[in-house]
Amino acid sequence: MNPEMSSAGNPVRRGAVIRPVRAALASYAQKDYASAFRRLAAVAATGDREAQYQLGLLYARGHGVVASLGDAVVWFRRAAEQGHAEAQHQLGVICLHGGAPQGGVDRWYDGAAHIDKDTADRNCELLFPNGIRVLPNESEAFHWCHAAAVQGLVEGQAALGFMYARGLGCELDYAQARHWYLKAAEQGSAAAELGLGILYANGFGVETDLPTAAAWYEKAAAKGQTEAQVALGLMYAAGQGVDTDSARAVSLFQQAAEQGNPRARYNLAVHLLRGDGAPRNPVMAETYLRQAAHQNYLPAIMSLARMYSLGQDATLNQTEAAAWYRAAAASGDIEAQFTLGALHARGEGVLRRLSDAASWFERAAAGGHATAQFNLGVFYLQGTGVERDPAKAAMWYRRAAEQGLAVAKTNLAQLHIAGEGVPRDYETAAVLLRQAADAGEAEAETGLGLLHLQGHGVDRDPDAAESLFHRAAQRGYSPALLQLGHFYSENHGRGTNYTEAARCYRAAAEAGQLAAQLILARNNLLGTWGARDEEEAAAWFRRAAEAGHAGAQFQLGTMYCTGQGVSRDLAEATGWYRRAAEQGERIAQYNLAVMLFKGDGIDPDIEQAVEWYQKAAEQGLPEAQMALGDLYAAGRGVPLDRDAARNWLEKAAAQGYAAATARLSALTGNRAPRPASGAAPLQARSGV
Repeated sequence: MNPEMSSAGNPVRRGAVIRPVRAALASYAQKDYASAFRRLAAVAATGDREAQYQLGLLYARGHGVVASLGDAVVWFRRAAEQGHAEAQHQLGVICLHGGAPQGGVDRWYDGAAHIDKDTADRNCELLFPNGIRVLPNESEAFHWCHAAAVQGLVEGQAALGFMYARGLGCELDYAQARHWYLKAAEQGSAAAELGLGILYANGFGVETDLPTAAAWYEKAAAKGQTEAQVALGLMYAAGQGVDTDSARAVSLFQQAAEQGNPRARYNLAVHLLRGDGAPRNPVMAETYLRQAAHQNYLPAIMSLARMYSLGQDATLNQTEAAAWYRAAAASGDIEAQFTLGALHARGEGVLRRLSDAASWFERAAAGGHATAQFNLGVFYLQGTGVERDPAKAAMWYRRAAEQGLAVAKTNLAQLHIAGEGVPRDYETAAVLLRQAADAGEAEAETGLGLLHLQGHGVDRDPDAAESLFHRAAQRGYSPALLQLGHFYSENHGRGTNYTEAARCYRAAAEAGQLAAQLILARNNLLGTWGARDEEEAAAWFRRAAEAGHAGAQFQLGTMYCTGQGVSRDLAEATGWYRRAAEQGERIAQYNLAVMLFKGDGIDPDIEQAVEWYQKAAEQGLPEAQMALGDLYAAGRGVPLDRDAARNWLEKAAAQGYAAATARLSALTGNRAPRPASGAAPLQARSGV
C-alpha cells in the first residue's frame, strides 16, 4: 500500500510550509532523498505536523530510509492527531487495507526466522521497532477518513463515500455514500464519480438510472479512471444506458488496458476474438488474455484454458490448457478444480493419476460443485484414487442430491436399496428415485420400476413398473429394454408375451446390453421361443464374446470346435478357448489344454498343455484333475510322480468322477493308467 503523491511525484500538502520543510522538499525534488530524510526527521521531532506527514511518506516509499510501513503509520498518526488532513487520509487508507513491507523485508525476516527465529525477532525489533506489517482495522480507517472528509479533503470524502457504500467500519448507508461522493465529485474526484456511477447503475440508495450512471462513468473515464472506463465500455457493448456502440466499447477497454487494468484486457480480448467493434484478431486477443491471466484475473485464466483445451483460436495444447486450469484451481476457482480433477482422471495434459483427480474433486466438492461431489461419491464407492468407503460415497451423493443432481439421487437410492454405506431403506430409496425420475433420469425410472415390481418401499404395481420401464426405454436407456424383456417373459398376472420379450431383448442386445445378447444367444441355441437357429445363436455369442464375456468366448470356441452354427474351425476354436481361459474360465482352460496336447488347431505344446490342465485342476474341474493325474503317472510333460498322480486322481474321484476312480484303482494296482491323449474338449455344462 503506497500513499498517493502529487502529479509531479513530490510529497505535497495544502497550507503554509515552514522554511526547513521547504528545504527538505527541495532536496526531495532533486532526488536527494537522504538529505530530505535528515531534514524532515529533525523538524518532525519538534512536533511539526507537516514534517511528520512528509516523513511518513518517505518511510512508506523507502526514500532516503529503509521502507517501513510501521514507521510510516507512526508519523502519519502523529500528524493526523494534530489535524493534518492528508495524513488522516493516508492513515485511513492504510488502516483500511493493511499492508506488508516492501523491498524484500518480509523475505529477509522469513528466511532469518527459518534459521533462528529468536535472533530474527530481536533484529527485526531493533531495525523495525514499529513492526513490518500493518493489520487492517476498518473502524480506525473510518475514523480517519471521516476526519479528513469533514476538513474538505477530496480524497478523504471519496474514501468515506466508498466506506459507507461498502459498510466498511460503519453501517451500510447508501444515502451517506451518495452525500460524500457528491461532495468529492464537485471537486472533480474521479473515484467519487465512479462511485456515483455504481450507485445509479445498481440502484443502491437511488432508483436505478442507467443513463445517469453512464454520465458519471463518462466523467471519471475522461480523467483516466480505469474501472470507470471498463464499466462504461460494458454499457456501450450491451447498449445499457447508452446506444450500443461496440467500437466505443473497444476504445474504452483499450484505454484501460493500456493502464494495466486486467478486466479491460479480458474484455478487449473478448471483442477481438469476436471481431466485435474491431477487426477479429485472435493473436492480439491471446496476448491480452495472457496479460490479464498473469495478473491472476480468473476469467482470463479460464478463457485461456478453454482455448487450448478445445483448440479454438489457438493451437490445441492439452498441456498448456492443464497449466492454466491449475493456475485457476490454485486460486480457488471450483470449476477449474473440477476440470483439473477430470483431466487427471483421463490423463489429458497431465499424468493420469487418480489420487490427484480425487484430491481436486474433493476441493471442488467442498466448494459446492455438485458434479464434483457426485464424482467423489463414485470414487469412494469404487475405491478409485481413495480408499473405498461407501459411507463417504453416500455422504457426497447426498450433498450432490441436495443440490438437485438427479443422477446423485439415483446412486444414493441404490445405496439405500443395497444397504451399503447407509441403512437399507426402501422407502427413502423410492422417494429419491421418484424425484430423479420426475427430473427425467432414465436409470431412476428403471430403478423405481423394479421397486414397483417387487413391492419394496412402494405398492407392488406391475402396470406402474411396465410404464416406467417404457419411459426409460423411450429415452434410449437400454437397461430398461432388458427389464422389459424380463417383464414380458414372466407372468405378472397377464401371462407371458415371448414375442414382445424377444423384441425388447433384441433391441437391448443391439444397444450393447451383454445380458440381452446372452439371452438371445441361449434361446436361439435351445429353441426356447420357436425353431432353433444356431447361426443366430453363434452371432450373438460372438457379440458377447467380443465384448469380453468369458462364458460367451468359451461357448463360441465350442461351436467352432463342433461346427455348430459356424463352419468348423479348430484354429478359431482354440483362439476363443484361450481368451476365455485367460479370464479364468476353467472348462476353457481344460479345452485349451486338450487342443495343445493333441495339436488340434494349434501346434502341439505339452508343456503349455500341462500349465492349463493345472489351472483348471486347481479350480476343481475333475476332468482336468484326472488328466493331470494321468500325465504324472505316465511322466508325460512332467516328471514321473506317482504320488502327485494319486493326489490329483483322488481329488477327481472325491467329486464322484467314475473314470478317475478307475484310474486310481489301476494306479494302486501298479498298472499305468491309460494315457490322457484321447481326451476330448468339453462342452458347456450349464447356461452361459
